[in-house]
Amino acid sequence: MITVLLFLLAFPARVELLNENFEIPANDWRYVPLNRESALVSCDFQSGPDARVRVALLTRGELDARRAGRDYEEIGATPVGPRGILRVAVHEPDAYVLIENRAPQPAKVHLRVFLEEPQVRYLSRGRQLAVIVISFGVFFAIVSFSARKLLKAIRK
Repeated sequence: MITVLLFLLAFPARVELLNENFEIPANDWRYVPLNRESALVSCDFQSGPDARVRVALLTRGELDARRAGRDYEEIGATPVGPRGILRVAVHEPDAYVLIENRAPQPAKVHLRVFLEEPQVRYLSRGRQLAVIVISFGVFFAIVSFSARKLLKAIRK
């Protein structure tokens, strides 16, 4: 039982955020908001064999810069091709997945986006206090039980 619990705790929570097909016109792009504060984002896309598609992660400001035709930076991106996988840690609350078709013909793209919640590296103050109180309680229960047994043995 404990082994199963430890095994389940070893893996981060994975949530499928998106599993959709998109029709992207020639030399055009679409975007999808993530609406998560901090997570490891995994994007997996597939398209036709001769497609020239790529997926990128952008912040809201960079997406606005792209719309305005200005230079922008990406959090991460896949190479151009018919399929690809992108895994990036995102710490921005307003990140977007950009699907870009660079081919002269429309492309059908199947996009799946997974979010893996980050591992907690420390306990909150309330949990720290609970662990301390429980540990002291168990310790004093064991000491009291042992002392009672020892006193009975000494008196005999």
